[in-house]
Amino acid sequence: MGETKLRILELYSGIGGMHYAAELANVGAEVVYSVDINTSANEVYRHNFKQTNQQSRNIESLSANEINKLKPNVIMMSPPCQPFTRVGLKLDVEDSRCSSFLHLLEVLPHLETVSFVLMENVVGFETSEMRNAFTKALKSCGFYFREFLLSPVSLQIPNSRNRYYLIAKKCTNFAFGTETDIMTAFPSNSCDVNMPVEQRTLEPYLEKSFADEELARYLLPAKTLMKYWRILDVRQRSDISSCCFTKAYTHYAEGTGSVLQHDSSESFREKFAEFEKDGNVAHLKPLQLRYFTPREIANLMGFPSHFSFPENTSLRTRYRLLGNSLNVHVVSSLFKILLE
Repeated sequence: MGETKLRILELYSGIGGMHYAAELANVGAEVVYSVDINTSANEVYRHNFKQTNQQSRNIESLSANEINKLKPNVIMMSPPCQPFTRVGLKLDVEDSRCSSFLHLLEVLPHLETVSFVLMENVVGFETSEMRNAFTKALKSCGFYFREFLLSPVSLQIPNSRNRYYLIAKKCTNFAFGTETDIMTAFPSNSCDVNMPVEQRTLEPYLEKSFADEELARYLLPAKTLMKYWRILDVRQRSDISSCCFTKAYTHYAEGTGSVLQHDSSESFREKFAEFEKDGNVAHLKPLQLRYFTPREIANLMGFPSHFSFPENTSLRTRYRLLGNSLNVHVVSSLFKILLE
């Protein structure tokens, strides 16, 4: 690659997960243009990447001519996932939120400098019509590609976030197997991620100290404990896993992410047994059951310690934006495999 840096066009950029992944990969690449339509996400992005040309606009307004002037070598993108989810009704290509992605497929044959593509989406995309249209467009443009279903647990990170990934490049010696061969774990010899021998616990990802008023901000309300105690996914600091944090975390109790027993000196089983006997929620108070903080979720998702939110970003918005983001370490590892 010499001195010339690879030029990245980052689409559906969110809060910058792809940008951080490219930095972490340390392969001599820079984001030259970044686009998203979400104003809250864009504020966070610009707060952290002040030097990047980040535009708040609809991707459908990007022409092939405009992209070619940027001379990107790489497209990194995380298109809207709602068209392929149960909650989003699985409307697939009929969903209006797919229109910008479909526009990209029309533009793709006219892009003169793009040789690499990395894309992330939800599990379910791999069986969609949109996936078929995407891979057909890639093949017609001379790209070889590989698909993955991966979770951070593959990298010994104690958080589940199973996602679909596609990496593609224009070349004749891309030994990625067939397009139907979806990988569910990292190839053992393809990615240097300094994996430890043992799975990591949650402890290193947690904030070290809390003032009383700060802790109070994250404690689960008594009414939430009373109503949802049977379905809460309660984790200890020593646990080696946690559930996927979604954009509805703290807003809905079921299936949106784990909660933490802040005071690990108390017996979780004893306290819950006492609570089951008489229904008095006071029995659970010593456990200090709390939500993971946005900083802790960002840590689990691989965002660097210098990542931050603007002060005026509400707590609810922070959780929503993180829930819509991606795992930086997983994408970084795939980016390195793509560029090998």
